[in-house]
Amino acid sequence: VVDALGFPDVFVGVPSTAQPVPPPADPTVAAAVRAASPTLVQVLADGCRPGYWNEGSGFAVAAGYVVTSAHIVAGADDVWARPGGAGDALDATVVAFDPGLDLALLRVPELAAPPLDLATEPLPRGTGGAVLGFPAGGGPTSGPAAVRRLFEPLGRDIYGGELVRRRVYELQARVRGGNSGGPFALPDGRVAGVVFANSVLDDRIAYAIAASQVARFVEPALGRSAPVGLGACVD
Repeated sequence: VVDALGFPDVFVGVPSTAQPVPPPADPTVAAAVRAASPTLVQVLADGCRPGYWNEGSGFAVAAGYVVTSAHIVAGADDVWARPGGAGDALDATVVAFDPGLDLALLRVPELAAPPLDLATEPLPRGTGGAVLGFPAGGGPTSGPAAVRRLFEPLGRDIYGGELVRRRVYELQARVRGGNSGGPFALPDGRVAGVVFANSVLDDRIAYAIAASQVARFVEPALGRSAPVGLGACVD
């Protein structure tokens, strides 16, 4: 049984949203999906509840390394990455884990997926692309996404405790539990953010950790092979 976890709190206090933007054109979405699909993996984690695997999404950010959301692997005993969500699941080792940013880096030495570059420059409002992932424990899906704003809201860590500021894109996009860790991909093949939450006010709004912050998390950990502590399970 696979369980798609809920999302962490993006805001402390009353949430706000930016004004809508025009949806991206179909060719823009299609190009982003084509570029990101070969690198998409389903992330599975076991050890928090008997009979259940936590499930989320991820993508290759370097040869043999996958980015995902920390709340998917928190407290896990075993973690796997399944390329494209089909076939054999590959053993994965969590080599970096940040419950505040809600990011984790997995080492998957058998993974052959081509890595994607990160788009670390700030993207203007209206920039279009696609979000990809494995919502609700199902097969891979994709959908249009566009930037509504880039901001740094005060939120909480994955346990709902410590206050944290993340650099976040507010996206005009629909995501569900299981999309966490998936890419907000651009038509040029780069990733602008890692999806980690959706809006409690509007199911057409999603949130992604900006690639500039993802890069600062990932770069020092590339080359690591030793496992790190994964904290407690997320309720």
